[in-house]
Amino acid sequence: MTGDHLRDLAEAVRALLDARPPALWARLEELGFTSLTVPEHQGGSGGTLTDAAVVVREAGAAGAALPLAEALFIAGPLLAASGAALPAGTVTAYTGDLVAQPGPGGRWRVTGPLIRVPWLRSADHLVALVSTPDGPGTAVLPAPAELTPGENLAGEERDSAVLDGAEAAVTPLPPGPWRHELELHGAAARALQLAGAARAVLTLTARHVADRVQFGRPLARFQAVQHRLARLAADVITVEVTADAAVAALRDGAQDRELAVASAKAEASALARSVAAAGHQLHGAIGFTMEHRLGACTRRLWAWREEHGNELYWQRTCADLARGSGDVWELVTGEPGSRPH
Repeated sequence: MTGDHLRDLAEAVRALLDARPPALWARLEELGFTSLTVPEHQGGSGGTLTDAAVVVREAGAAGAALPLAEALFIAGPLLAASGAALPAGTVTAYTGDLVAQPGPGGRWRVTGPLIRVPWLRSADHLVALVSTPDGPGTAVLPAPAELTPGENLAGEERDSAVLDGAEAAVTPLPPGPWRHELELHGAAARALQLAGAARAVLTLTARHVADRVQFGRPLARFQAVQHRLARLAADVITVEVTADAAVAALRDGAQDRELAVASAKAEASALARSVAAAGHQLHGAIGFTMEHRLGACTRRLWAWREEHGNELYWQRTCADLARGSGDVWELVTGEPGSRPH
């Protein structure tokens, strides 16, 4: 996939998110941006996980109040793997403890708790990983009407409900550790969103220190400010590069994809704090108000760093992988026997 293609995709998505038309999801759906990870013969637009990453990162930067990460990194792969058709409308996803039993007329009944599902009350359909008598499956069902509203620190919908025999279409999945694979996909998606929000903090902060004048000159002319801004930029690039590496590893089915995702989410969650702190410090703390764009970005950083595993969870995963491999150098480089002396 060429860099020009990805840049064009990013510009198209960014322009649409900035315009924020009344029916934003419908417009994104019409252009195929919400179904990039679903093959064309299943009703999707047949893109790649790298294409989807561009959309999720831009959505993170814009603070789009839509389940794009869930649709592209969890629902899409579930539908693609099972061969199920993509439902129309807004789609969110869930991978918790749900059980599906066959019911009359070829339909299925899904039972179990839905816990803090992103954008559930705004969704038309829920795509979920379910356990069936014959193994794992993909369930597609209408979003429940009765739910308990909830929010994360950024004020984003995180709703809960209980399914008690909800009618659904269920399609079998190939055998495999689906919950773990989707955990990796979810963590990679949050790392991308963190990368987008971190880039937005850097952009806002660089603009502020260039425009704000103190003692007769812009803040950006002061050496201490330059050093702080450079450190902020380095942290943002670290989050972006590790997130991209995680997506590439998932896309290619790489053997080290778990380490790549664990490293990306651990770094993104850990650096979210320093990125937010630097942004507010260089703004002179004025960005804490609810109305300020910076505050909206940093609240998402604080919220997303905890979702799909915080830094401690993924740092422990990295440590477990290192213990399991018996050779940290080989685990990191993939080159046995090349350890320096």
